[in-house]
Amino acid sequence: MKTTAYLDTHPGTRPRIFAHRGLTYSGDKQVADENTLASFELALAAGADYLESDIQVTKDKVPVLFHDNDLKRLVGKRTLISQVTLSELNQIRLPHSGQIPTLAEALKRFPEAKFNLDLKTPSAETVGIETILSLGAQNRVLVSSFSEASRKRALARTTTPLASSAGSSKVLLCYLLARAGFEKALNRQVSDVDALQIPTKRYGIDFTHPKFLERILPTGVEIHFWTINDPKTMLELFSLGAHGIVTDRSDIAMRTFS
Repeated sequence: MKTTAYLDTHPGTRPRIFAHRGLTYSGDKQVADENTLASFELALAAGADYLESDIQVTKDKVPVLFHDNDLKRLVGKRTLISQVTLSELNQIRLPHSGQIPTLAEALKRFPEAKFNLDLKTPSAETVGIETILSLGAQNRVLVSSFSEASRKRALARTTTPLASSAGSSKVLLCYLLARAGFEKALNRQVSDVDALQIPTKRYGIDFTHPKFLERILPTGVEIHFWTINDPKTMLELFSLGAHGIVTDRSDIAMRTFS
């Protein structure tokens, strides 16, 4: 069953701006680390509507906001997030001196902000959802996962309505149904999700194809395209009907639609 608490009335004059892992730039200079409180502050200051982040879980079962399952890309260590405690994680500094925050810290620091949170591990389906609910943040969080099974398991753990976006398998099925013109089946597929968060193209599929958009948009499900950093492309996607733009440069996006 869809929930509209998270996805409020579409502003009409511009798409929703999702700050992908926050905002790490000031002008052309990177000044903050991704998925940190500092990057979220920059994104909100730039005017982003939503903070997009990812939930990993530590060894002691604390949900934290970090994209990768290990520290290799940003810290140079192959250590898995799931193999370190929160205390150990707190000793680690990212390239711009940032610290990996807990989900609770972010929700508390930005009590009015809306979040798009990607469940990265099975553990996130439990402790991540529990944290969201315990802090009363269910009306400002959209739950996402590339795994449709993960999305369903997470939502099944509570009777509290939570907005969610479809997993990859559901997205693909929706695309095929739309292109084939099976409108009733398409409506059934999107009945339990609030959004499809999709790339413009992937694996030979063009998600901007007119026949897909003309059949998916009337269903009422929102379409959010990722990860778009080019102003021209942002404008083109909005003209095609996109409700949201997921971007690394929420500052550029806000200027584009100002």
